[in-house]
Amino acid sequence: MVQEIRTIGLPALRSFSTVARLGAVSAAADRLGVAKSGVSRHVAQLEKHFGMPLLERGARSVSLTPFGERLHLRVASILAEIDLLDDIAREESTGVSGQVSIATMPEFGAFLASTLFPIIGARHPDLTITVRTEYAFEDLRDTATDIAFRVGTFKDDRLVARRLGAFRALVVASPKLLSKQPIATPQALSDAPCLVFRGDRPTDTWTLHGRGQEVAVDVTGPVGVWSFTILFELAAKGLGFALLPEFMVQDALRDGRLIHCLPGYTSRALPVFLTSRPGARRIARVAATIALAEEHVPPLLSD
Repeated sequence: MVQEIRTIGLPALRSFSTVARLGAVSAAADRLGVAKSGVSRHVAQLEKHFGMPLLERGARSVSLTPFGERLHLRVASILAEIDLLDDIAREESTGVSGQVSIATMPEFGAFLASTLFPIIGARHPDLTITVRTEYAFEDLRDTATDIAFRVGTFKDDRLVARRLGAFRALVVASPKLLSKQPIATPQALSDAPCLVFRGDRPTDTWTLHGRGQEVAVDVTGPVGVWSFTILFELAAKGLGFALLPEFMVQDALRDGRLIHCLPGYTSRALPVFLTSRPGARRIARVAATIALAEEHVPPLLSD
């Protein structure tokens, strides 16, 4: 029979949650700053408490059992609420201060750094910001992350999300390349050197909208790379045509480093969502950051 829930200690829950996220007991011990034996003992206590194994142990890593997966989701929620209570108590006496952790795709992070972050710094000088950049969606299970900006589709009933707006991607190239190989229609891209956002092969299908039609074009070229920043640099050097977010290329279009090759054609609108855990607005530092993002980011998006 499962023992009463009051016998579970908070350190055991934190140890299990950290092992589940990092996939290794040693990595969890390093993250928590405790001995590896202590983490193992905490996990063993939970397994004894529930009478079921939580981990499948391998030579170098561990994975969660089906029950461990379900328990991890609940434990992550419990720990997030506990951290929330600590933050509320601390900020009740200090006001808007402390650190806000943000997750976003790299290029949108750079966009925020040049537009939103100076506003936050001017409005709340005691706030500091950390940013984790990645293209994969941040699911906010890691309680160290306060808010995330997601680009594209969004569906997660565990989170609170607000659509801030959308942006589109443009086909761009250097003036030198465009003078050698002019592009008058989307179909012409199939015979042009294109730089694609892929890490497995330098081919892709670009779908463009404009002039009352949707056109899908199979493109290929000299480089495929999972980085819009690298694609931007390659396009600016004249190595190919690229389909890049409008917010990335606005300055380069103004100063002539890049040219919008197909006026009237863009990608579909890509929505931007600001996501957080339920209750995050009760934390003063997070609420202040969200409020400024909701006020200042939408006017900067093209759609």
